[in-house]
Amino acid sequence: MIGNENISFDMLNVFIKVSETKSINQSSKVLLLSQPAISKKIHQLENYVGAQLFNRSAKGVDLTYDGHIFYVFATRMLNELTRTIDEINHKNFSFSNLTIGVLDSISSFIFPDFFINKVYELQKLEVTNKGIDLIMPFNEGRLDAIIIDSAFGDDIVGPYVQKKLFEEPYYIVYSQSNTKMSPLLKSATVRAIDLQKFNLILLPTHCPIHQQVVKTFNRLNVALPEIFENNYSELTISLVRNSDFIAVLPESIAVNKVAQDTNGLGMKKLEIAFNRSVSVFGRSADIVEEIEKELA
Repeated sequence: MIGNENISFDMLNVFIKVSETKSINQSSKVLLLSQPAISKKIHQLENYVGAQLFNRSAKGVDLTYDGHIFYVFATRMLNELTRTIDEINHKNFSFSNLTIGVLDSISSFIFPDFFINKVYELQKLEVTNKGIDLIMPFNEGRLDAIIIDSAFGDDIVGPYVQKKLFEEPYYIVYSQSNTKMSPLLKSATVRAIDLQKFNLILLPTHCPIHQQVVKTFNRLNVALPEIFENNYSELTISLVRNSDFIAVLPESIAVNKVAQDTNGLGMKKLEIAFNRSVSVFGRSADIVEEIEKELA
């Protein structure tokens, strides 16, 4: 060992993520840390180990021979920590000790009974409409579990347990007075190419549905429609109801909104080869299993 640095699990998390992404820049986005902060932690770890762990180049970083050896150690160490936490939590499990984060759309439209029943029992319940607002506190250990779109799993660092809870298709929601919809009303589904002539409302670019829609259009070599980004479901529905905007929404939200205004709104299934997948992520299997049982 060289220097006075002490090894930490935070260092190991950073090391593992940089190893997997092979990019300090990409790791910075995932970990929500600055590139200098990540580089500093890597240098501290290399000083502690007394060996160079990465080869640096303009293209990114790659593990050295010593780095590969240390990667095996680091992943085993964090997995062992997870197993130990599982054992402890299994003996002392209580929802009153849990801090849980969830997306507003999931707590409101998918599992409302669970959160109504648990809101006063949980130590803390964090509800937001931005996945990134849950990822950061989960990565920092301030949340024990989060219920979010499965696609956000790529942004989680360190060992975790994931359980997929459900999948649902996407629908477009439109105004009954939107004349642009007339040619599509007899169709069972709406194709991606049909969306080109519409003004489209999507959640911001960090949202999986936004990313999937863009990927689909790129894959089909079709120009994207005009996209308006908005984070708030009530504003989205208001714009749809009073204009020629259409919105792409998960089935659970679409059904809820249209049911409240069947005379003003309509919905059609979107013919795109992907569904929304929602998972619970936790630092221990025990936590994930208990949450899954309560949600069933």
